[in-house]
Amino acid sequence: MKFNAFPVVRYLLFFILGITVYLQTRLFFQNINYLIGILLLFFGISINFRKSMGSIPLLRGTILMLILFLAGWSLTYQKTAINQPKHFTNLPTFTHYQAIITSNVEVKPKTYKVEAEINSIKIDGKWQNSTGKVLLYFNREASEKPQYGDIFLLKNMPREVEAPKNPEEFDYRRFLEYKGIYAHHFLWGKEYIKIGHEPPSKILAIAYKANQYADSVFKASIQTPNEYAVANAMVVGLRDDIDSDLLNAYSASGAIHVLSVSGMHVGILFLFLGWIFGWIKKRGKYGKQIFTALIISILWAYAVFTGLSSTVLRATVMFSFIQLGTALDRRQNIYNTLAISALLLLCWNPYWLIDVGFQLSYLAIIGIVFLHPYLNQLATPNNLIVRNMWEGSVVCFSAQLFTFPLSVYYFHQFPAYFLIANPFVAFFSFSVLPAGLALLFFAKIPILSSIIIFILKYSLLWLNKSIFIVEKLPFATLTGFSISIVEMFMLYAIILLGVLFFLRSEIKYLRFTLLIITILACYNIFEDYKQSNQKTLTFHFIPKKSGMSIIDGKSATFIADSTLLESPKIYNFHLKNYYDKHGISNKNFLNAGQYANKQGISFVDFEGKRILWLQQKFKGNLEGNADYVLLSNNAIRKLSPAFTKFQTSMIIVDDSNKRYVVENLKHQADSLHLNLISLYDTGAYSIGGNQ
Repeated sequence: MKFNAFPVVRYLLFFILGITVYLQTRLFFQNINYLIGILLLFFGISINFRKSMGSIPLLRGTILMLILFLAGWSLTYQKTAINQPKHFTNLPTFTHYQAIITSNVEVKPKTYKVEAEINSIKIDGKWQNSTGKVLLYFNREASEKPQYGDIFLLKNMPREVEAPKNPEEFDYRRFLEYKGIYAHHFLWGKEYIKIGHEPPSKILAIAYKANQYADSVFKASIQTPNEYAVANAMVVGLRDDIDSDLLNAYSASGAIHVLSVSGMHVGILFLFLGWIFGWIKKRGKYGKQIFTALIISILWAYAVFTGLSSTVLRATVMFSFIQLGTALDRRQNIYNTLAISALLLLCWNPYWLIDVGFQLSYLAIIGIVFLHPYLNQLATPNNLIVRNMWEGSVVCFSAQLFTFPLSVYYFHQFPAYFLIANPFVAFFSFSVLPAGLALLFFAKIPILSSIIIFILKYSLLWLNKSIFIVEKLPFATLTGFSISIVEMFMLYAIILLGVLFFLRSEIKYLRFTLLIITILACYNIFEDYKQSNQKTLTFHFIPKKSGMSIIDGKSATFIADSTLLESPKIYNFHLKNYYDKHGISNKNFLNAGQYANKQGISFVDFEGKRILWLQQKFKGNLEGNADYVLLSNNAIRKLSPAFTKFQTSMIIVDDSNKRYVVENLKHQADSLHLNLISLYDTGAYSIGGNQ
């Protein structure tokens, strides 16, 4: 295999490089567009004079690479919503704005969550056009469920999405920025009125109504909650009814991708359609073309039905190009075909490059295309069932091998039994998706619908049973991983060199593999040594709560009130990544209330530092000294006289205090010349062992 045989892959890499440069630097020069025009002119000239100049192919290729690099850079700048002059963040303060709902509704425990597009704002009593996406949260108790295309008049400005306030915490603000969303607005009932309904896209309006119809059919046909939830998630992409136990089970077994309409579902539909309509290819002169048109049409119809979500859109484009390449007998250029699909998708939205789903989808397909043909030849079982299980396992292994480093980098865990779970998942999914779609078409036909419901219900039942069985196996999920981007690329180098050694049996690949493994092992030994000697105390920012972590070596003690300790969501969102980063293997959770005296005071000693923690309303004066004082639950409202006879280097106010109390304390501290910080303003505050 020679790299020269895949020119589109080269073009794609330079286009990706241009996107990456802008994303990393956020720099843009207006002259770039002029430079692209000049290079295009030279490229045209080089084509016209290609016969008279021998070195033209090299020059033409270099110019084209540079054009694609600059085009990726320029396009990413243009596609960044906040760079538009009329984006609402670039305009003065406004009092009202008008927005239209542009997404399906996500049902939360207390709110309806939707995306909306701002089209006008009111500044100094005058309306003017504007642009920009915003997340709206409607109070479920005070409002009807909003619909796609609803137009609202809203009071006040939306708030900027806040940055993460704990170390290693998931950066939700950056996640939304990559989707072009820079603000959110919580609506409790009196801040808005509905003024119209005009869906931006009639196609999407029909798709969302079809979603509602599908939900009603599944609700009427499948009475068991877990099976109903999975059917809704797999066929339609609605995850509102999935509970935490079911979600955790699928995550532990490495099958979490099943619970959202993604590339896997489009792939299953692609294979199923090929099996059902494969006979068309052999009929007549244009059988192959008719088959290709039919497959691509159905794939795009399904993409529209699911609301044209980004994951489905990407997969549909990718499989459409694969089918076109097959129809044109271009199977030997499958990498070029994949590169063309990726190039078109990134031209539509360059920010998909940093979407985890985009990265995992293409890595999985590349792994299957590259490795599956070789691994599949290792065994050729005669038994049909065994052969299908073997081929399914090879596909799963090929995809998992190429996505493993990236999965560990993003999710800090790895499913140990993916080779056991995924063949069963693929087998049952192959019946769930077609049966679910068939039920939507034939729900009104009594006997036929009953047969389809039977197949669907028991496929879902056995799918869930297989998932729960795998989840209960010992060490089903290996957790606690935290690798850097350099380590991730080193793992990919090890995998690639190992595969090349396996395919070509050349000792040089084995030597390079062992060299990188040795470097990686030495680096991890050094990291392990540092982690074994680390000592850190962190006052965490937890909304409306209090909590602190004490890290000593590879042990961590989290001290908080009992309600916080009983919330796995709090741990997973605010603490897990932090503990994984520090290599924590032993975790202790202590109830803060058990260590407080009758006045709600507790003391913590850390590496010679004394921390006084006030956890309830305190009356009187503090005496003595402490290096740090932590105030919780509105314990003190007046610093004087409480701190008149007390010495401390810093007062820390956490988010369990009411906001107006915190603001008053900040003003008092300024006048009394006391060092006071609010965790709401600063985020988590850490003390090292040598501070």
